[in-house]
Amino acid sequence: MKRIISTLAIAILTLSSATAQTVLRGPYLQFPTSSSMKVLWRTDVQTPSRVYYGTSLATVMDNYVDGAAATDHNVNITGLDPYTEYYYAVSDGNNVLAGANNDHRFRTSPEIGTEQPINVWAIGDFGKGNSKQVEVKNAYLNHIGENMPDMWLWLGDNAYPDGTDAEYTETVFEPTYGYPELLTRVPFMATPGNHDYISIYNLITGADPTTHDGPYYDVVDVPTNGEIGGVPSGYELYYSFDYGNVHFMSLNSEIGSPLNEMWDWTGVSPFYSFDGSPFVDWIHADLQANDKPWVVAFIHQPPHTDGSHESGTFYEVFMEAVRENIAPILESYGVDLLIAGHSHVYERSYLVNGFFGLPNDFNASQHVVDGSSGNLSAGEPYIKYKDGPNQNRGTLYIVQGNSGSSESDAGLQHPVMYAGHGCDTCCGSTMLYIHGDTLSGEYLTKDGEILDEWTIIKQSDPTSSIEDGTAFPVSGIDVYPNPFTTETTVQFEIHENLWANVELVDLKGQILHEFYQGKMTPGTKKFAVNASELGLAKGAYLIRVITDKRPAVARIIKVE
Repeated sequence: MKRIISTLAIAILTLSSATAQTVLRGPYLQFPTSSSMKVLWRTDVQTPSRVYYGTSLATVMDNYVDGAAATDHNVNITGLDPYTEYYYAVSDGNNVLAGANNDHRFRTSPEIGTEQPINVWAIGDFGKGNSKQVEVKNAYLNHIGENMPDMWLWLGDNAYPDGTDAEYTETVFEPTYGYPELLTRVPFMATPGNHDYISIYNLITGADPTTHDGPYYDVVDVPTNGEIGGVPSGYELYYSFDYGNVHFMSLNSEIGSPLNEMWDWTGVSPFYSFDGSPFVDWIHADLQANDKPWVVAFIHQPPHTDGSHESGTFYEVFMEAVRENIAPILESYGVDLLIAGHSHVYERSYLVNGFFGLPNDFNASQHVVDGSSGNLSAGEPYIKYKDGPNQNRGTLYIVQGNSGSSESDAGLQHPVMYAGHGCDTCCGSTMLYIHGDTLSGEYLTKDGEILDEWTIIKQSDPTSSIEDGTAFPVSGIDVYPNPFTTETTVQFEIHENLWANVELVDLKGQILHEFYQGKMTPGTKKFAVNASELGLAKGAYLIRVITDKRPAVARIIKVE
């Protein structure tokens, strides 16, 4: 009987919605937690705010929560179960305005710290209101089918050209160019870009960051007080949150002021020495407090790029500030990934550490932690150690700034980058997957092709501890002497019978020499590396021991 009543309620309210007020924006989802979700929408006139919800379409009208009367509605549904799917409908109290169908449902977050698969979609510089923006979205929807992501990251320049309220409505929320298929089902977490900021403050005169307000900040509702983990920021300018066993940080590259030292929270001004800011203090505090094994940060302006923007161009002071003042902090705490937009290309770096300069300053032997392809299917995943002398060393940098924008004259020659995609029709998005000790990503073009894929695996350093001699099938890769001039020896231990491939590769992942391929028995293995015989020039190379279990990698350096 209850199901019949619920079904009748849906029918009656849906029929009466023909005379209801018009929904101009949404509904869309914000502020995901393991026990709540916020539903937001806009109507043409002020109405009461009500959201019905249930774990099935048959029960969606069994529960409701009311919010304040408004035109911009924001209703928080609480008391929900972790990682559970709910259906919902928005109403003015008398009429269903949207929902009560398969297209209006969401899944709550898992409990913080839970280890389970996490699926994230990331797009940047997308709100152009053009066919490329639509093609990127459609390629993603075709790729995933019904497997909606857990979360959706906006990397800035979300609405062009000026980030106005009308542009957000047209290029983000309306169906012609926007994302209604995702907005009703997937919560997004955002960061602003320079185009969003055109409607927030005047770049020349500047403004106190604590006063920043505008259409972007009207759209988002984000955790400022540590409600979803992380240290409270106190501002919507930047914030952090936990999802499962991942710590996410939304950083803000636009809160610099070239002409006012007090308002320069990123250090863009050439007229003052940068001695820190509330933003920098918060980054330190947040990362010091984090205990999650993975950290993903997202920001608009990237530290490294050679696309529609180029690192080192004298006027790119906001990118310079990120490179010199923000990235070093992130790396010092072992942040695993920094993904950005701004430059209208796709770029993906090697696993690197300690490079905060201009392209000509890059030294692969000094800055590359792992110079392979990072491709797991090729047996070349990046390895980060949980312990030992290189604990948490290495950060991956991605530029995902072509999810609606493009660049016909992309250089794609930045030496820190392993992969790139840029041209007048080159557009796409990034898909992230996190599960256990593995973080991986794929770059999907607007034509539905995966052009780049990479994986980071976290493991204990086999040189620091081996439990029972079998925790890692390969351990203790020693190279002596290292650096070397003419010849060096590579030595490692095999702890069980296995298949192995021992290779010498350059920092682009190209195989230069194969020392061994086949079965290996337990014991000490040694291989000589003769620079003359192998034609090795001065530089850095990698020794890889690829097995049918865990790979091992060591870097060797040839000097004159």
